[in-house]
Amino acid sequence: MKKLVSILLVLSMLLVGVTAFADAWKPTDTIVVDVAFAAGGDTDYNARAYVDRLSAILGVPVIANNVTGSNGAIASEEVKNAPANGYTVLFTQTSFVLNGLSGMTDYGIEAFKLACVAGGSSGWLIISAKDSGINTLEDLVKISNEKPLAFGGSTGASGSAIGEMLNQKGANLNVVDYGSATNKVAGVLSGDIAASVIPILTAWPYVQSGDFIPLGLTEYERNSCFPDVPTCIEQGYDVALPTYYFFAFPGDTPDEIVETFADACQQIYESEEYKNLLLNTYSQIPFFARGEEAYAILNSVAEKCEGLDF
Repeated sequence: MKKLVSILLVLSMLLVGVTAFADAWKPTDTIVVDVAFAAGGDTDYNARAYVDRLSAILGVPVIANNVTGSNGAIASEEVKNAPANGYTVLFTQTSFVLNGLSGMTDYGIEAFKLACVAGGSSGWLIISAKDSGINTLEDLVKISNEKPLAFGGSTGASGSAIGEMLNQKGANLNVVDYGSATNKVAGVLSGDIAASVIPILTAWPYVQSGDFIPLGLTEYERNSCFPDVPTCIEQGYDVALPTYYFFAFPGDTPDEIVETFADACQQIYESEEYKNLLLNTYSQIPFFARGEEAYAILNSVAEKCEGLDF
């Protein structure tokens, strides 16, 4: 009897395996990943770290297609309206959530099938110029209450959201749309804006040269690659807005397609080669989430920014 039970157990396990294999999606055509920002930036870098490795796993060409404009909204609109057959995928970041909150788009992640959160940025750093008299986050808040200060942001995106978070915590900043990170660097260096927030990797050469003062990292924890840079939270200001990168499919895409793609991404994430790439070339701590955890991450960003005037 015990032998029979064992045989039946083995057979049932084999059947489960066969069913799972039968349900797996097997792509037969090129998969196009619409990357919501321009080539060369952090979003593009994170997209290609996966795209360059997905072809070998999925068995078909996987290519990155940069679809820029409107803070990522053009790419998300294109993928939302694409055929739900698995061959068009969105790669974007948490500015997608901010687009909805700011009114730039009239939909959220519910219009898509979220495959996975495939990474988190190395962090955004609030900076000031060396001769500005603003040497700490407390200085920024205090001086802005003595005289309003211009703060370089990005309308409908993380830059402006962080500026408005600082205002909620007692600052009196005039948050202005100052465009790209390159423009913000130039604005702080020239004194046209008193402070700004830009990716830490963009800011770091200027911190090392002494041109910029690092005021605070807008993450929940320090980046181990920059251990001496404190977070805003450590300094008593609850200002944190991490950037997460994610893959999403059109809303009607069958679950087996989404899961097969997410499995492939997870296989890449778990490889030492990928993790070393991120740490050594982008000072980025590898991060991955799928399922309910992935949705919760994006929803937490929405909750954090809800009510901000950005």
